[in-house]
Amino acid sequence: MNPESVRELFEYDQWAFGQVWDCITQLRDEQFITPVDYSRGSIRNQVVHMMSVMQRWVLRMQRAPMPERLVFEDFPTEAITKAKWDEIQKETMNYVTSLNQAQLNETVRWELPDRGITAETHRWEILLHMANHGTDHRAQVLSILNQHFGIQTVEQDLILYLTQSH
Repeated sequence: MNPESVRELFEYDQWAFGQVWDCITQLRDEQFITPVDYSRGSIRNQVVHMMSVMQRWVLRMQRAPMPERLVFEDFPTEAITKAKWDEIQKETMNYVTSLNQAQLNETVRWELPDRGITAETHRWEILLHMANHGTDHRAQVLSILNQHFGIQTVEQDLILYLTQSH
């Protein structure tokens, strides 16, 4: 995977999350934090989980100290959550766009202690994982929005992004 492809993948990721946020903003704050019996629970919990994961993977790739996971309850409103989301997205894009081919091909050692996993993976593979993880959780959020709150959702297909951006 080359730097241009990684950049485009993450630009798509930002576009797709923007589409999903347009749906999320239709919720009232009490709906945003309403527990649901699916995946991570509330829309808020889904989003905070994604932020935490993005932040922690970028820090792993930078070999930086690992902070604790973000706490759901620290984000009581959509506006507070969106502000943190924007911050983490900006940091992620700054990191992704700074990488050259040698850095993408570099092997990164990482751990998931709560799962007993220690591994070494190419940086580009971690980035691909991050984008795939985001797609999974966006689909979950869209499902919750539609099934639990009756919100009309959007398509997030890569091909739609590509036809709109080129």
